[in-house]
Amino acid sequence: MKQTVFLILMTMTFNSVSGQNLNGKWLLKDIDPGNGQKGYPGFQLLEIENDSVHIYTDFSLKEKASTLIMDSGDLLNLKKEKTSTYKIISNNNIKWFVNGKSNDKDAIFECDFYRLEPTKTTLKKEDIEKMTFVLTENERKTEFEFNKELWDKDTLERMKRKEGEKKMIEQIGSTFFVSMYFDGKRHSSIPIKEVTTELITMYAIPTGPMEMTAYRKE
Repeated sequence: MKQTVFLILMTMTFNSVSGQNLNGKWLLKDIDPGNGQKGYPGFQLLEIENDSVHIYTDFSLKEKASTLIMDSGDLLNLKKEKTSTYKIISNNNIKWFVNGKSNDKDAIFECDFYRLEPTKTTLKKEDIEKMTFVLTENERKTEFEFNKELWDKDTLERMKRKEGEKKMIEQIGSTFFVSMYFDGKRHSSIPIKEVTTELITMYAIPTGPMEMTAYRKE
């Protein structure tokens, strides 16, 4: 009797961790090809719905790149063929392992995905765009000013570009992002953990520390 109850509890726990609790959106932070040099191939987002994993490579989420099926640590294609594996690190972190090649050598690419959480804020997108924040790292200051061309006219003419650098506030569901644009193209999008009238805390995705905080410019 005790053994039966134990098995039921184990099944309930497994289903809770591997299925229901994983539902939601997960954002790629970085990829490690096994040589200790982590990289960022661009925007990738997983949307998990029970055992289905929808993969997006465009910020608009208008079109799925592919769909996989979660099966006890394996990821299968729609033909039920194994394509890769995954490991649940925590309720907020999944590692996806994909076989490939790095410098012409066989490698296992370790992809770190983190759960996409709603931004903690009472502000609207339009409110955030009106503010300027300053990030200080290693005595270097970076300003976060939005919807403004950051290159002057002379630099644009010298580089023969119509657009240089711009930072934008964008949104997926209830999560705000700071998106970096270069030459009119999105370079990266960093999710915002929290934003108030005094500060903005961002998850450092892609590569870097897990969080960084910039303070309102006086």
